[in-house]
Amino acid sequence: MARSVDVIVIGGGHAGVEAAWAASSMLPDGNIAFVTMDQKTIGVMSCNPAIGGLGKGQIVREIDALGGVMARAIDATGIMFKMLNTSKGPAVWGPRAQADKNAYRDEIQRLLSTRSNIEIIESIVDDLIVEDGRIVGVMLDEPLHAKAVVLTTGTFMRGLMHTGDSQEKGGRVDEGTADGISTTLKRLGFELGRLKTGTPPRLSKKSIDWDSLPTQLGDASPVPFSDIPSEPFPALQQVDCRITSTNEEIHTLIKDNLDRAPMYSGAIDAESGPRYCPSIEDKVVRFAERSAHHVFLEPETIDGDSIYCNGISTSLPADIQEEIIRMMKGCEQAEILQMGYAVEYDIVRPHQISSTCETKTISGLFFAGQINGTSGYEEAAGQGLIAGLNAGRICKGESKVMLGRDQAYIGVMMDDLVTTVPREPYRMFTSRAEHRLLLRADNSDERLTPLGRELGLVCDVRWNAWEKRKQELYTIKTEIEKRKLSQLAKRSDTTIKELISKLSEFNPRLVHRVITDIRYEGYIVRQQAEIKRQAKTENRKIPEGLDPTGISGLRNEAVDVLQEFKPATLGQASRLAGITPADITLISIAIGRFNQPSVN
Repeated sequence: MARSVDVIVIGGGHAGVEAAWAASSMLPDGNIAFVTMDQKTIGVMSCNPAIGGLGKGQIVREIDALGGVMARAIDATGIMFKMLNTSKGPAVWGPRAQADKNAYRDEIQRLLSTRSNIEIIESIVDDLIVEDGRIVGVMLDEPLHAKAVVLTTGTFMRGLMHTGDSQEKGGRVDEGTADGISTTLKRLGFELGRLKTGTPPRLSKKSIDWDSLPTQLGDASPVPFSDIPSEPFPALQQVDCRITSTNEEIHTLIKDNLDRAPMYSGAIDAESGPRYCPSIEDKVVRFAERSAHHVFLEPETIDGDSIYCNGISTSLPADIQEEIIRMMKGCEQAEILQMGYAVEYDIVRPHQISSTCETKTISGLFFAGQINGTSGYEEAAGQGLIAGLNAGRICKGESKVMLGRDQAYIGVMMDDLVTTVPREPYRMFTSRAEHRLLLRADNSDERLTPLGRELGLVCDVRWNAWEKRKQELYTIKTEIEKRKLSQLAKRSDTTIKELISKLSEFNPRLVHRVITDIRYEGYIVRQQAEIKRQAKTENRKIPEGLDPTGISGLRNEAVDVLQEFKPATLGQASRLAGITPADITLISIAIGRFNQPSVN
């Protein structure tokens, strides 16, 4: 017998978790159905046992500022915290943390269990139910109806795993696939693509010669991701990682066996693997001048035996993987617990969604995560939050929300996705954000928490913490002016550490933040002025009914591009390949004419 809920979220990965949480926040009296093949795998870290990084850490901070759960989970389960890129300016610093991956999974599941309006359903989705261009539910063993559906399939759509010439269906080791979803989406008219990702071998901790390897330390005074971190913080025992590396002998072995690597032998049908997290095969080919590549040996848990080999993702045959491992310093006697493998999977070309994560052809249907061609837990989680938020708003009869490139890294990511056709998995970097001086990891609360409160995502505890922090920031600014420290702060020969020591009665992180604002004030003012100047064009909406073929003088290429991508704003249109400034002028004129009231 068919039943109804408000929102259905399909897929228990990082996108699905944030989507379910955001929808739950939006609809405290509603019903959220969270559908997954196995509820024990909700929140599992499929690959690297870490959260954050350059650009990615900023996304986690933004998710937190908007009331999400990823930051809270990593603060409660992190075993090594490190701020990356601190040799450069604060605009490009990136928080990162190693996790106890089992504790992280358990913490995510614990947090979800605190929401009584989230119902977890173990099932496989056989079909999507669409009527008159609108999603109305999904087919499980029986129909389940809803006003909105969020699809977060990860690597499970026709997932196929490769190790050498060995192939196995699945989106993750020891798990199945979701082949029916690919068939359904094709039937509904979506253009699919196929991408590849991979994971490295895991080693037995007991079999590594740790004393022969240099140590990578975490930060002595770690910084939490969340504005409402766990108490105490860090919550778990902190650990160190060790560093080894490949060598010329290993590189020769890999080159001699490229014909046995699925990506090079033609066994993998995907267009490309991740450019910014390449396999060791790709590294050896693309960076032939390098004689070595670092490999970071990272514990997957505090007490367990599994070590993640960060830096040698591979799908080479098992015998070659064993040789590679044993040629690395400290790993001469290492035991491999799990071989590295590649997985290829279907995606939906993301130009078919809007920046709200809603599909352009089926109302109420949202895509988030790797289905949109992204890679990484953080990118997936950011999309999940946007999708869950807007699914909730649809249920309330409210207009959908999208973040701008000047508001958040999440906004940059969404805009990039809807204006390009990915040929490789998309990964966030600080270099993708033209307004990165305004989008620092340390000011995500100032940028987004008031918006999150207005939208209904931010709880009282988080809001009260922000109000208290805002008052302290104001007090610090006032005190700096009173003590005439502003000019000192702007001098390049004055260290921030010196200034913090002069304001020792305040939270040093907040002092650092205020001083950063003062130090970069001129650049910030110019960037804000540029955003204001561009706003009229950037945010001008292109009416859905505007037919590109009817725009006088518009080139055929521009017409084709507009019909394919259907940009929501002039700003998005201007970033499409094949659209010129002259085209933007013609489109702008056409918008003005379209919006003019007709005269009878």
